[in-house]
Amino acid sequence: MSPLNTGAYRLAAGLLLILALALPAHAQQQTMDGDAIWQTLEDSNWVQDGADDADRIIYTFTDPNCPYCDQFREQAAPWIEAGRVQLRHIMVGIIKRSSTPKAATILGSEDPEAKLAENRKAYESGGIEPDEALVKEAEGQVRENNFLMRDLGARATPTTIYWDGNGELAAKQGAPRPREMPAIMGSQKPE
Repeated sequence: MSPLNTGAYRLAAGLLLILALALPAHAQQQTMDGDAIWQTLEDSNWVQDGADDADRIIYTFTDPNCPYCDQFREQAAPWIEAGRVQLRHIMVGIIKRSSTPKAATILGSEDPEAKLAENRKAYESGGIEPDEALVKEAEGQVRENNFLMRDLGARATPTTIYWDGNGELAAKQGAPRPREMPAIMGSQKPE
């Protein structure tokens, strides 16, 4: 049975949706019922970005056409390069018509991490070109991720989900401010 169909997931997602709707739009962080949501994120379609043995795992909903996702990845680079953080990009297609085909090309590629990096490097010139065969193969995974993002009440990319310093699951919608990065990354910026 898909984790999206379990009662625990629906309860956790419903709780998050209620929290998201109850908080004002300017709220920067929200606490969620953690374990069921974390497991659902773990079971989703994501691209690893960082070391296998990183100290911290962070999930982030990423659209290949999102300038704020690109900004967040740049901000996270020192932690990723130091081996402290592994980002798991849950690829979605919500910003432009080309977002879903690009996200599917990344997810369906032989080396999704390399394809995501290629998209980042080419971001200023429009990103990667979709590969029709890969789009057919992985478009359903992108749609599942879109539904997951919606079901969790996320309305912006990136939406980043992480365990905070109190052991609570927390989310940040939109690009974090530089002063928020240590809390999200779990440590001060590496030198």
